[in-house]
Amino acid sequence: MLRETLRAEAPLVHCLTNQVTVNFVANALLAAGASPAMTDHPAEAGDLASAAGALLINLGTPNESSLAAMRQATQAAERSNTPWVLDPVGAAALPLRREISLELMHHGPSVIRGNGSEILALAQAEARGHGVDTRHTAAEGVGAARHLLAQWSALGGVAISGSTDHLLGRGDGDAVDLFALTGGSAWQPRVTGTGCALGALVAAYLAISEDPMDAMLIAHAHAAAAAEQAETQAKGPGSFAMAWLDALDGVELEPFLLSRIDSGAQDRA
Repeated sequence: MLRETLRAEAPLVHCLTNQVTVNFVANALLAAGASPAMTDHPAEAGDLASAAGALLINLGTPNESSLAAMRQATQAAERSNTPWVLDPVGAAALPLRREISLELMHHGPSVIRGNGSEILALAQAEARGHGVDTRHTAAEGVGAARHLLAQWSALGGVAISGSTDHLLGRGDGDAVDLFALTGGSAWQPRVTGTGCALGALVAAYLAISEDPMDAMLIAHAHAAAAAEQAETQAKGPGSFAMAWLDALDGVELEPFLLSRIDSGAQDRA
């Protein structure tokens, strides 16, 4: 399983991410078995993106320096065929973030991961969110995800997070595969960084998998299964955060995957 491969290979994942959550994201990658690099200097971003197994671009706290680094990193990733994940945080509420996301998409992200409103915003300007939160369910973003896959030929998959995650990837011919994955904990939205860490996990699994759908499925299952295990031990958001990191290291994924994946979602969304 990819979980064991991740631990064995410990791929380097270059993260240009939310400054509020850098430490948490790095620890989540370490707990899962990957090797994080959090360098955000524009002069280093391109070289590191080229050397890494995968790249995460998260627009959580953009500034001029970090945006310059993101441009350098995504251009280098495109040249070196480094798979990368775009997490367009706040793109539904803030026009700058939407514009930057669309600009960076010209450099071929392998996966876009966001909530329903963010995915809708990338496909249609009139979609709106509330800050970094969503006004739309994951299922409501499925049509927009299909549009993005049709519009951007280099894009391999779209992951829409919600109470039920919806994951879309390229199937045979012009077909689009769609899976729904249930699970997780109500504590996750109350801890800063769990969504950022999920994007990093997708990048980590992209580094060791040729199929974006496989990477999305195992990353979302890993995060959700760990959250459910952590919830049984937590007394509040603080203890949940620590328990989630512990669970990322030890949780069993195969039983979770077998019981929570719904491939019939395509007929209903």
